[in-house]
Amino acid sequence: MTLENDDSVLVYGLSTEGYILSNSLVSNSIRTTILDEKLHVATEITPQILSEYPTARSIIEEEALFSIQPEKNAISENPIIFFTPKLRETDDYKKKIFSMVSELSTELSKGAVFFNCVPLGYGQNSEMIEIIERSSGLNSETDFIYSYIPLEPKTNKSITFGTHNLDNKKIVQNLAKSANIKFTQTYDLEISEILHLEKISSLYSPIIAKSESLKKIKDYDKRKVLKNEIYYIEDLTNHLSDIRCYTSSLDSGDPSLYMMSGILRSIDSFTRFFIDELKSFMKKNSLKASKTEIYLCWSIDKSEIRGDKAIMHEHIIDKIYDVVGNINDINDYATTKNGQASYYLPTSDKKQLLILCSKNDEKILKTFKRNLDDNMFLIHANTLCTR
Repeated sequence: MTLENDDSVLVYGLSTEGYILSNSLVSNSIRTTILDEKLHVATEITPQILSEYPTARSIIEEEALFSIQPEKNAISENPIIFFTPKLRETDDYKKKIFSMVSELSTELSKGAVFFNCVPLGYGQNSEMIEIIERSSGLNSETDFIYSYIPLEPKTNKSITFGTHNLDNKKIVQNLAKSANIKFTQTYDLEISEILHLEKISSLYSPIIAKSESLKKIKDYDKRKVLKNEIYYIEDLTNHLSDIRCYTSSLDSGDPSLYMMSGILRSIDSFTRFFIDELKSFMKKNSLKASKTEIYLCWSIDKSEIRGDKAIMHEHIIDKIYDVVGNINDINDYATTKNGQASYYLPTSDKKQLLILCSKNDEKILKTFKRNLDDNMFLIHANTLCTR
């Protein structure tokens, strides 16, 4: 089975990743509808829309008006569905996903192909299939196809690719290729979940090992002598949802659970570590809280499937507020010209302290019309806390 021009696809979720898939499908001349999971309405995506609104964020921010159709019609009339909603819950993450799938499954048609593009934990895809069967009345062996293909943040690259029935492997591979999803092989669901766990473990283990080593060295000058590879808070939060999925699904006593839990604790403790470093930096530079204003530089994409960065962004602001009440988001001081953003700092009698939260945000410094001077200071929210 391959997608033809008269076939239609529903992308369920107005997320960055969902919009990337929509763009690919439309570029391949496939009729594509995207559903805003918050407003519960859908619209057909056209080349003109993609030209005028290059990102999911631009559609949301400009509150663009299109010809819309009800959610239930969009689900029942499109046999191929890519599930790409924006997820912002932490403790209720699994509950939220299952609730959304249960609701949409009531309108699922026989012969549907369902691609789950959001991260789940060990064994949770089997639970998802049971929910679809129960809500739709369809049989997973004969009436619909389920595949698990979680995407890397802000890309069309899959972390793993699994399907509940390998007899359908060619079908789901061809459909994934039609959306330009990058993948290697396709496995059954259990193996795909294990490979997902392995990739996340392999990604975070060296980061956390270096992070925890640096935390133990209290003196900054001693710490920077090690010249470890530096990871920012953004690097730590890229796959937090994936980690939480596995900590909630692995059995007690499983060594993989200890590993995932350790990674999660290390990330959760990073904010506390950085705040201590911020206090130390302010003391060393004689910066008084009442005479200092802070600008947090983190240009996050709030439309990603995973909401971990947005949640961490607010968490850091809250913690900094306890140290310095005058805390600002640098994105509130941005101007855009010809699609390029530039940033500025308002003139002030107070000392101005910039906090960089990602490697990508170092470009913010290059857009300032004035250089760092005696009134401006800089500290990086990374594992070394570069100053």
